[in-house]
Amino acid sequence: MSADKNKIGLWTATSLVIGNMIASGLFMLPATLGIYGGISLVGWVISGSGAICLALVFSWLSKLKPLATGGPYAYSREGMGDFAAFLVAWGYWISVWCTNAAIAVAFVSYLTAFIPALSTHPVYAVGTGLSAIWLLTWINTKGIKEAGIIQVITTVLKIAPLAVITIGGLFYLNLDNFIPFNVSTESNLSAITSATTLTLFAFLGLECATIPAGNVKNPGTTIPKATIIGTVLTTGIYIASTVAVMGLIPPSILIHSDAPFADAAASIWGEGARYLIAGGAVISTFGALNGWILIQGQMPMAAARNDLFQEFC
Repeated sequence: MSADKNKIGLWTATSLVIGNMIASGLFMLPATLGIYGGISLVGWVISGSGAICLALVFSWLSKLKPLATGGPYAYSREGMGDFAAFLVAWGYWISVWCTNAAIAVAFVSYLTAFIPALSTHPVYAVGTGLSAIWLLTWINTKGIKEAGIIQVITTVLKIAPLAVITIGGLFYLNLDNFIPFNVSTESNLSAITSATTLTLFAFLGLECATIPAGNVKNPGTTIPKATIIGTVLTTGIYIASTVAVMGLIPPSILIHSDAPFADAAASIWGEGARYLIAGGAVISTFGALNGWILIQGQMPMAAARNDLFQEFC
């Protein structure tokens, strides 16, 4: 029983999936998709469907190997051997380094809405970004349970402003903003393909519940549920929030927006509402940074336990 107290359960594992997928990218995607108009929603549906299929694959693999810490690394090692697994672990680890650096930069960028000095003093900005990384790294060294608590809190807080703007936006939806359905000069097929490619990036992280498998309670049931629930909920949030923003802001204005969610909120509740979205973005990036720092430690730990770094480095 005492061992289980140091492990994470269903909701923490689910928050790891949701929290790592919803980072800084979502807050700019509606503007990026604005050049295609409403047809980009088809791209969301396609990429979301693909992500759910991938989630089903990871769920199935986690049932076959419930204690396989490292997720993609462990499954690759089981099916293709040590060298393939090493390449997966090394490549994934490097990608997480880059991800954490980008998220830290985004965190400081959104924080300038509350601390303007961060935009004019590089030393303050660098110090703030590094402090966030150091703080969350320290929390993660305390144990996965402590990191999981932060993940749950930040996931709930990041979803709250998205839910507010989504639900509020549906009451002010202007269907004329979706006409014509394809506002780009590309064919419908080309526009859908481009939108699908852009949106698929937002689903990176759906595999995160599988990586700390050794620290999850009842992994054979918890990980599959967390992966599916997290992916489905995130897909719904992505599509609904994009519909709300596009329904509030005309395409001609949306494509030039530097903060589409903030602009959408301001169009309903006034300029003060921008701070609600800015706060949500700060929490979103902070929570994602926490989750990816956790993953950054778990992946190489799994490979190190199998002596793969010693063998191939």
